[in-house]
Amino acid sequence: MIRNKIYLIPNLLTTGSVLCGFVSIIYSFDGYLSVAANLILVSFILDGLDGRVARITKTTSEFGAQYDSLSDTVSFGVAPAVFLYQWFLKDINFLINSWLELGVIVASLYLVSVLLRLARFNTSKSSDFFIGLPCPLGAILVSLFFIVLNKLNISPLLFKEISVFITLLISFLMISKFSYFSFKNIGDQEKIKFYWLFFTIFALVVTLINPPMVLLFLAIVYSLSGFVMNVFRYFRKKNNIYNKTSEKKDKYV
Repeated sequence: MIRNKIYLIPNLLTTGSVLCGFVSIIYSFDGYLSVAANLILVSFILDGLDGRVARITKTTSEFGAQYDSLSDTVSFGVAPAVFLYQWFLKDINFLINSWLELGVIVASLYLVSVLLRLARFNTSKSSDFFIGLPCPLGAILVSLFFIVLNKLNISPLLFKEISVFITLLISFLMISKFSYFSFKNIGDQEKIKFYWLFFTIFALVVTLINPPMVLLFLAIVYSLSGFVMNVFRYFRKKNNIYNKTSEKKDKYV
């Protein structure tokens, strides 16, 4: 008989995360988008806590990992896709005489990108870096964009092309091969480096100035960091190849 270890606290947090995602879907359909966006944020926090608590208390398990992945499918796949459609994608249709709305296509691409991202994550072994933008960050970008734009009274329909492009960009970053720092190993040990403590305190203080704006800025910076790191590595690799070629030429001259 196969027995899986099931731990209470991490899986309760995961359950809370998936329930927030599910309720967010309901509120999106009912038109309460502000509530739906905030529920995605709560789901993100609970999702971050379950893994952290499991590692600190040494209660990680294969069951918990699979349960967390299924939870992410709902909270950061279905919920944001439905939210995006109800927010502005349902009012966008560049394709004339099309039997399928463009908004449905874009929302579906977002959902499929999340599923592909999660499938790749479940089969990868790296713990220091994520391959592709983590889908919780994609969901956070969606919810924070709504909160900030709603606070500024800006409708995404005023910039239809840009809004669709950003949605597709987030989808692309999730299935890309860009490397993103995972932060998983930070804080697992009793001692952490001083600059991490200073950076954490500084980030918290700055966030208090204007939480939605600062968090959105940090999320955008992190989302673009994978692309920047990839470009940096490309040119560094190209430069190393050039230097080796030059050394060989000088050797035979």
